[in-house]
Amino acid sequence: MSTTKPQLNDFLLRRLHSLLGVLPLAGFIVFHFFANSYSTKGDKAFNQVVDTLRSTPYIHLISWGLLVGPFLLHIIIGIWIVFSGRNNLTRQAHPRNFAYFAQRITAIIIMVFVVYHYVSMKYIYLPKTPDDYYAILRAKFANPAIYGFYALGIAATAFHLANGLCTFCMTWGITVSARSQKLMAIAMTGVGILIFALGMNALSGFVRSPKSETTAVAAAPTEKPATP
Repeated sequence: MSTTKPQLNDFLLRRLHSLLGVLPLAGFIVFHFFANSYSTKGDKAFNQVVDTLRSTPYIHLISWGLLVGPFLLHIIIGIWIVFSGRNNLTRQAHPRNFAYFAQRITAIIIMVFVVYHYVSMKYIYLPKTPDDYYAILRAKFANPAIYGFYALGIAATAFHLANGLCTFCMTWGITVSARSQKLMAIAMTGVGILIFALGMNALSGFVRSPKSETTAVAAAPTEKPATP
């Protein structure tokens, strides 16, 4: 009777952890990368998307209810799982043991990445005008160290999400057999690559040659007045 309750708590917490990682967080990551991909369209398109999102009704309530809250809870439960679990990487070089280990490492990278991203965008890299987000991000990612750190964060996020989807399917009994788990791992490898490509495409939009109406107007040939 004394061991049943801890086992039940472990069962429920692990399922809550996987559910939080898939529903609100995975959806937000894909949407966030997609929205930021407007950077490839130039300053006007990107700033328009940012202004639309910032002017969404109840945006702070939505952010805390569907993003910040689930993210913090996912971290807290994840830390508990890390300290209560056992890693077999040193004893047996099994792919799932490596994935288990890598999931924990990428979780730490993502936590540092998200905190830095939030603090830097909230308090350090502040736009001078409401429509200056593209310019400030372009200046930010001109620093190779920051660009490399974001590339690492995107890679860690892509792996963590793809591997988390595999774990979700195993935790919820969707993939039970070894064959189904192997096929899911192959499929999620493709998903991880796509998510990484989506994130890097968004990031690269800030370092390519800018597409802006101002640049286009400046580059347009000036018509000379006709000679009488």
